[in-house]
Amino acid sequence: MGDLIASIQTWSMAITALATMALGIFTWVLALETKRLSRATAQAHVVASLEPNQWAINHVDLVVANTGNASAHDVAVAFSPELEKYKDGSKGRPLRHISVLKPGQSVSSYVGEHELFHDKTYQVSTSWKHRPSEHKRQSLGYELSMGDYEGYGHLGARSPFIQMAEQLKKLREDWEWVARGSHKIKTDNYSGDDREKERKRLEALRKRQTKPQRKPGKPKNEGESQE
Repeated sequence: MGDLIASIQTWSMAITALATMALGIFTWVLALETKRLSRATAQAHVVASLEPNQWAINHVDLVVANTGNASAHDVAVAFSPELEKYKDGSKGRPLRHISVLKPGQSVSSYVGEHELFHDKTYQVSTSWKHRPSEHKRQSLGYELSMGDYEGYGHLGARSPFIQMAEQLKKLREDWEWVARGSHKIKTDNYSGDDREKERKRLEALRKRQTKPQRKPGKPKNEGESQE
């Protein structure tokens, strides 16, 4: 009987050890999958586009944005063909390289009038690193057609903040002219004495207009006779 009990205890311990090992392996696999899934979902996604300027739609801005949910490091942006103003190489195009772009962050720079880009098509390529120490780079390539903005327009300011800024700018410019003395503020100032004099003048005028006029040939006094 004692041997049976000892055997049962031995098998129980073995089963418990195997279950513990299986649970450890399962936990390790689950941790690896969680880490892989986290890396797969936490990815940067950098795009570059040419968009109408917020203040004037006949001008164009270069906008580079990270639309992903992780930071992008060592970002590089290239256009083929190169943008018109920078083809001769006399000056470098802005936003060729960006050290870091946080999730949801975007940067922009003015690159020229819309006439320079009308109906043109560009091949855009962006590349970046998930971590600064990595050697592997993520990349994205696509076609950007400026013909997409054909007939584009809007009424008034594109946002209420721009409209407020424009009104404040106009108000500031108007007051600068006033401060310099170029424009004068016209005001009518009346004191109490001025109002009293005006009242008396109007009353005298009214009395003259309502005073009965003597007919021609009528004597001034009833006792006097007309010659």
